[in-house]
Amino acid sequence: MSTVLEGLSDSLMRVEDDLLASLVVMGESDPQRAVDGWVDQVVDLLRAVDEVAAQHRTTLALAHSRAGTRGEAAPDDSAVDSTSTAAEPLRGDRQ
Repeated sequence: MSTVLEGLSDSLMRVEDDLLASLVVMGESDPQRAVDGWVDQVVDLLRAVDEVAAQHRTTLALAHSRAGTRGEAAPDDSAVDSTSTAAEPLRGDRQ
């Protein structure tokens, strides 16, 4: 699962970079403010989702390390990772 969350963070970073790189200069103040406000909201949302993903990665890492120190079998998320890897090309097709 942590691999999926890392991939999500990477994707969010690329989307944010693409969005900021495609920012249009309107030339008129009112439309420019509207576009800038929209872009700011989307970037804030992307950063918030990335922050939540980072929190989940931290939680998973703590659970994994606690299970290891107790001698328990650490959760195996390879099935989730292989499923997400197989679905990844489908997400790329939507762009």
